[in-house]
Amino acid sequence: MSISTLARVFSPHDKVVYSANDFRQTLRIALAGTLALSISSFYNVQYGVFFVVYPLMLMSLVPVLNGHVARQFIFSSVINCIEMVLIIGFLSQWPVIMTLVVFALYVVRFRFMSQGPLFLFGSMGVVCQSTMLNFMSYPTNDWHVLFFSNIEACVLAVCLSALLHYLIPDVEPRMRPPVIEKDAARIRHESLLSGTVATVIFIVFQVCNLSDSLSALMAGVLSLFPMSYRGAVLSSIWRIAGVVLGCVYILLIQLVLYDHSSHMLLMMPLICLGLGVGARLHTMEKVGAGVGFASITTLGIMFGQNMHPNQDLVFSDLYRIVSVTVSLFITLTLVFLVHILLNRFAATRYVIPPPA
Repeated sequence: MSISTLARVFSPHDKVVYSANDFRQTLRIALAGTLALSISSFYNVQYGVFFVVYPLMLMSLVPVLNGHVARQFIFSSVINCIEMVLIIGFLSQWPVIMTLVVFALYVVRFRFMSQGPLFLFGSMGVVCQSTMLNFMSYPTNDWHVLFFSNIEACVLAVCLSALLHYLIPDVEPRMRPPVIEKDAARIRHESLLSGTVATVIFIVFQVCNLSDSLSALMAGVLSLFPMSYRGAVLSSIWRIAGVVLGCVYILLIQLVLYDHSSHMLLMMPLICLGLGVGARLHTMEKVGAGVGFASITTLGIMFGQNMHPNQDLVFSDLYRIVSVTVSLFITLTLVFLVHILLNRFAATRYVIPPPA
């Protein structure tokens, strides 16, 4: 059966747009996540979550691959790893100074995202910075392993993306996304809003010693990607729905396989199916980090952290649903307060115009 035939079978009806390119992107996302999980499980890498989530992020947020995209993705990881080693190594004894440096780096990266041309460089930097700070701040984690695992995962993501774009190419050229014109006040508002809230999230996770809440951390950080209060509200709703969807699917896998859930030959087809459903939803939504993206990253985080024999995913499932909900509620509260504060000053004021 050809890819074109499969595309016709799985295409939606009525007014929902799901093109042949979308179907091929769905296949690439599902296969990339499955292959990455298989590789990380086969070699039993310590930070398997990087190896699974990074390919999913790259192929979901960027439907095309070229030299500019690959350079942004890899250089962002390398630069971020070096920065985190310097920050934790030299500034951990002075937490106030370290927090100010972390805040400055967040603001710079969100500014790249707000301006547009280096969006992937900034977004990848935000994700790397958040996860690296969370892992490196605990003495039980090996910095060297974490450093090289992050870079290796980025290189693997680019290689998998290149391979799958070669094997499953688009059938028609994609149009460039529209350029959004922003004034200086809006750029300052978005970068300061997101950078401030991301820094507060970092402080909360350090003070509360939340070393096992990666899903909650990523939920809070990813909800900041729209870089506005209204966008954060929608992103949070989508994130919760996607996390619940992903966790329910994981529970179903656990119930179906029961004692055989540690066998990769049984798990991988079901994981690929779940990634395929989430990827199809993601390509149909066309909103960036929506419900579909949240569901596939949930699957990636859960299996990337827990794909080992004799580990029960049920408790982790329920814990992540609760922790993500609490994290997003706190994040939205902070976004609302900072949004009001920034709008009190003309230099950082951004008022969303009413719909025409």
